[in-house]
Amino acid sequence: MGFDPDWLALRAGFDTAARATEIEARLVRHIAGLQDLRVVDLGAGTGAGLVHLAPRLGAQLRQSWCLVERDPVLIAAGRARLSVQPEAAGVSVNWLEADLATADLAPVLEGAGLVHFTALIDLAGRAWLDDLADALARAGVPVLGALTWDGRMNWDPAAAPDADAVAGFARHQRRDKGLGGPALGPGAAPYFAEALRRHGFDVTLARSDWEIGPDHRAMHRAMVDGIAGALVDLVDSGEAPAGLVADFRAGRTAAGPGRLVVGHLDLLGIPPGLA
Repeated sequence: MGFDPDWLALRAGFDTAARATEIEARLVRHIAGLQDLRVVDLGAGTGAGLVHLAPRLGAQLRQSWCLVERDPVLIAAGRARLSVQPEAAGVSVNWLEADLATADLAPVLEGAGLVHFTALIDLAGRAWLDDLADALARAGVPVLGALTWDGRMNWDPAAAPDADAVAGFARHQRRDKGLGGPALGPGAAPYFAEALRRHGFDVTLARSDWEIGPDHRAMHRAMVDGIAGALVDLVDSGEAPAGLVADFRAGRTAAGPGRLVVGHLDLLGIPPGLA
């Protein structure tokens, strides 16, 4: 499980535009009156979660962020990014190099007033998500999770191979990504929401769709390349017909970039006693 810094940089603007502002506003109301807040960001990448959320949490807060990331390349890129990012000014930042697949979550979450993650739980299996819900319940800490893919991916204009390609991508997404067994992929956000509710959390889910327009050619190319790469894996393992990759690429080339909506869900969970 890992991401390329260039891909994280490319998607950052789409992430910010997509995030569900209504549940962010609810979180801000929930923490109103606090003077200090420690945020633990799981799978932090290069720090995009901090860049987006820190200014929105309120200027009155003294914020300290623990950015948990396993990839030293992303940590190095994140350190460089945040050193010049105005949104990080005045925020205390600590990087924790740790593999979430094997880390004990209890000490990672210790002292947190908020846990945050972006594009993480669709890579996780049931056991890891249950463990995360248990750890959040024991810590009694709210959680804000952004941009979990929900299985929707719709082009306009469409091409005939799109549906088979997206179905194949979803099947690939459910493979073991190194985070607690076979990943739940598009089913992750509803599953995690129910796991939190079993612990008494008040959970809100809201759409946070990417809107990729015809002028966003680099993002279109990256999406097609990413889906095609997943399909190649399926073809190699005999799970998809040999011609699907070429048909998908040819169909998208003929249809042109157009508009692409990629469906995501944001999640806010408030533990019992704090709701």
